[in-house]
Amino acid sequence: MSIPSLKELHRDVDVLIFDLDGTILDSLHVWNQVDIDFLGKRGFEVTPEYTEAVTRLCIRDAADYTRQLFGLEDTPEEIMQEWNDMVNEYYKKHIMLKKGAEQYLRKARSEGFRLAAATALFRENAEPCLKRCGVMELFDAVITLDDIGSRADKSDPAIYIRAMQSAGGSDPARAVVYEDVPLCIKGAGSGGFATCAVYDPIGIGQNTWEDICRMSDYCIRNFEDVN
Repeated sequence: MSIPSLKELHRDVDVLIFDLDGTILDSLHVWNQVDIDFLGKRGFEVTPEYTEAVTRLCIRDAADYTRQLFGLEDTPEEIMQEWNDMVNEYYKKHIMLKKGAEQYLRKARSEGFRLAAATALFRENAEPCLKRCGVMELFDAVITLDDIGSRADKSDPAIYIRAMQSAGGSDPARAVVYEDVPLCIKGAGSGGFATCAVYDPIGIGQNTWEDICRMSDYCIRNFEDVN
């Protein structure tokens, strides 16, 4: 079901929680290229299963998963450093918001919503990107998986609960989580949150858009088409 207008949604919802990569940031193509380049140098190919798995993990767990899956000699720290060296400049200088996302966030603030970000990104990448895009001040809280603790991933609702609470909310039933990855949508739903699927051609993985819409309470194909 398409998401209601923000004015209508505010009758039942106080807090909106946004994933960053692939949801409000047009960035998953960067990580996909990093994966292709990183694994390609080592003689491996990126699969949809791999992409879906690492998208829901914090970067530390993604490095450990990658190391074990492909039997790499690199330490997790070396993998993280190589990834970070590859993406830092993109987040600081190049990655932009998806079309219509800024307008949607600003309209949400004007309607009285509290806003939070819940991301698997390092804070050192997330916050400079949001600041450069001019929307950092719209968020009451930015929560990363590193804030949740070791072995955390977004198939568990803990990050969304922390984000909601940090933005001043207390009831998942009065919050909506916006996500692009099916496992993350299911994770938020398991915590009692309403969920809104946001279309991303990489985040969709092996699923169809219709499948993702069916597993969500709401869906957005394009932020330019909603208000």
